[in-house]
Amino acid sequence: MRKSFSRKLALTYGLLFLLVFIGTYFYSSKVIENRVTGQLEESLTVQAKLLRHILTPLLIETNDQSKLGELVRELGKEERVRLTVIDPGGVVLADSEIESEKLGEVENHKMRPEIQEAFTGNIGKSVRYSMTLNTKMLYMAFPTTNDQETVIAVLRLALPLNTVHEMLRDAGHPLLAGSGAGILFVLILSFFLNHSVSKKVTKLTEAAKYYSEGDFTRRVHVSSGDELEILAKAMNQMAFTIKERISEIESERAKFSAILANMAEGVIAIDCSGKILIVNPSAERIFNIQSQDARGRGLIEVIRNKKIDEIMMEAIKVQSLVSTEIEIPQSENKFLKVSALGLSKEEGSVAGILVISDISEIRKLENVRREFVANVSHELRTPLTSIKGFIETLLGGALSDGERSKEFLKMMEEDTARLTRLIDDLLELSKIESKEADLKTELLVLSQEMEKVILAFELQFKEKKIYFENRISENQTIKVFANRDGLKQVLVNLIDNAIKYNKENGKIFIWAEQKKKDIEIFVEDTGCGIPEGAIARVFERFYRVDRARSRGLGGTGLGLSIVKHIVEAHGGKVSCQSELGKGSVFSFTLPVA
Repeated sequence: MRKSFSRKLALTYGLLFLLVFIGTYFYSSKVIENRVTGQLEESLTVQAKLLRHILTPLLIETNDQSKLGELVRELGKEERVRLTVIDPGGVVLADSEIESEKLGEVENHKMRPEIQEAFTGNIGKSVRYSMTLNTKMLYMAFPTTNDQETVIAVLRLALPLNTVHEMLRDAGHPLLAGSGAGILFVLILSFFLNHSVSKKVTKLTEAAKYYSEGDFTRRVHVSSGDELEILAKAMNQMAFTIKERISEIESERAKFSAILANMAEGVIAIDCSGKILIVNPSAERIFNIQSQDARGRGLIEVIRNKKIDEIMMEAIKVQSLVSTEIEIPQSENKFLKVSALGLSKEEGSVAGILVISDISEIRKLENVRREFVANVSHELRTPLTSIKGFIETLLGGALSDGERSKEFLKMMEEDTARLTRLIDDLLELSKIESKEADLKTELLVLSQEMEKVILAFELQFKEKKIYFENRISENQTIKVFANRDGLKQVLVNLIDNAIKYNKENGKIFIWAEQKKKDIEIFVEDTGCGIPEGAIARVFERFYRVDRARSRGLGGTGLGLSIVKHIVEAHGGKVSCQSELGKGSVFSFTLPVA
């Protein structure tokens, strides 16, 4: 379990107080020890002067070692110190703690530091452990001189320091007790003083945890008037700023994603190793791939087009824009405009972007436009050439021939009518394609509209001896939503084609099939039929299966194209089924009421 901030702080204060106490204790002990030792030294110096005054005459006048030993022991007891007398050779002459008989066993003291110092005429001092008395001792050696100021002996006084230690111990007990109480007081006081700080720090910690988890709605409320309040305000401002920045980034990302998702152009972004980072829906459609499968894989591996991969690598290499157009062989050739932009060669960044435009439809429209211009030019040139030829003939003298001039004028009238039909059909087709035609729909009864159209063809049925059967009876009350003029033109064009390309004594049938959402109307003939390879193109502008026959029948090559565009403008579809030599069935659908 983690320790709380207040406990840690209290323990820190307590430990700091303890360290200060220990330092103070040892320092005080040393000061006291030095002071007491100094006092002992002063006391021993005074005692030494008195004792030296007593012992010096004896040392000068007699060599009675027994009498000297007895006096030294007596003085040692009185002064409560250990007295030792050492001659210049380091031999112990007397000791207050050792019997005279045992002095021979005592080692020579000449090398003792305090003795050496004393024989130089100074007072020698030393503190060391006494092996004889098994305690730490303070030794002070004083030189004893004769009248000629010659050192004849050294008087050494020794005092055990356990007395000092006892004094320190006695003084340390209350100090330790006071310090212990002080530590306890500091711990308790610091705990209570830091409780409020701990609560504030806890608030800050919890807020920081929420921020690390992405929740920047949390706010810290601290009113302490100190640095913690400043920190809390800074954290609140930081959370607000980060939240704003994240919102801006998410908004920009959403805009970027929306733009990518709705771009007509395909977009692919790769890193410096050629791995795909981004694929938008248009790129998925163009290359028939899935974004989740493509990301993280190599560009060449996904799109399987070496030329596009080379363009991308070249753009990254030159750090510039490289554009080209390529053709992808498929069932229907696909044309793509590829633009590659090199951005960076750094690891982890977007190295390059591919923008792919599918221009297949543009190329197709260009081909259609070229074919259309060529077809229109051809269709216009033929009657115009004919008219020009007749005019030149008439100007060359044929006007004087009444019969021939009438024949030429009649043929010119037919060519002019043909030009008029062609131009009318072109204008009608242009109007439908440009959405300028009024396709205001209304509820129409199909059988009634059909009867009106059939009446216009009765003469042609009789002339070509065609059997016509309308299976959409008046009792079959089929209603459709359609533009009246548009529906009429579709029916007229289909029936007119069925008559033109039918054989004499042929048949034409019209019927309708009602479905769930629309109605399909059929026009069947028993004419020459259409080759299988040409069925898919019969609704194209100016497409004729047999150009010579079609032109001879007065066709412009635009009738079925107009049918297709009118039906599609209603939301319907056209279709054709045919068998060469047996006839054709054209059908179209309209929304049912």
